[in-house]
Amino acid sequence: MVFTDREPDRELHFANLERDKCILLTHRNNRLVGMHSHSFLELSYILNGSVEHTLDGVTEVLKTGDYLIVDYGSLHCYSGCGGRSFENCDCLFLPELLDPALKGTKNLRMVLEHYLLHFNMKALVKNPARMVFHDEDGQVLHLIECIGRELERREAGYTELVRCYLVEILLQTMRKIDGVQSVATEHEISAFITAYIAEHYAEQISLESIAKQMNYSLPYISQRFKSDTGVGFVHYLQNFRVMRACRLLTETRMSFAQITEAVGYLDTKCFAQLIKRNTGLSPAEFRRRHRNGL
Repeated sequence: MVFTDREPDRELHFANLERDKCILLTHRNNRLVGMHSHSFLELSYILNGSVEHTLDGVTEVLKTGDYLIVDYGSLHCYSGCGGRSFENCDCLFLPELLDPALKGTKNLRMVLEHYLLHFNMKALVKNPARMVFHDEDGQVLHLIECIGRELERREAGYTELVRCYLVEILLQTMRKIDGVQSVATEHEISAFITAYIAEHYAEQISLESIAKQMNYSLPYISQRFKSDTGVGFVHYLQNFRVMRACRLLTETRMSFAQITEAVGYLDTKCFAQLIKRNTGLSPAEFRRRHRNGL
């Protein structure tokens, strides 16, 4: 499928993205793609050629077989090296394809730390949406092609297979992170904080208390955490609690008041508003739509 700048094609692509939660676009004979951002996660894979890619002000050269996953709202652009053309494939997907509880999540790191994908907290000390990966054996490209075939045929069960292929891509990518990334002391701050949130999210925790525990100043670890993860501490904690609450809504018969307390919130009305803002659904609507046979 070839992307064009014609408005009807844009509308069709994004209508398909809303329907399938994932679309695959192939771009051929490109020389320049201007600066832009988007309201979805984008896995961009270089099929042929060398590209100067700028992401949030940082420029790197990408070669055939390189790929990256761009966050919501990140600004990026492409330019063929030496003015030459290049080919790339974009897999656009919404986090709720992986799990309805991820609806409203706009951060790749949060997706990777989901319970289905969590691989190695230490490996995630650097923001994965700022990293470039290389597909040494072509396995990631093969999985992208499998996604393309399923989306084109749209046979029974295609959504589930697309989800499986995408999960495998993400897990293979996390293996690459684990295999090549060394942990610097300053980045261990963010690793500690994300691990601490995962263990203590149901408690009344604050970045100030964590800073004291780690013997760092609050401004320093606040800036360090936002730089590494792409979001502030409060936003990250809120998203984590919403994700956990959505799991409890679909997998248990707990009342919303019980769930609110279980994830560390005191005000049910405020938390209900937060869930609706993140997912587009009230807690009751989310439970009705996604409950697992309860």
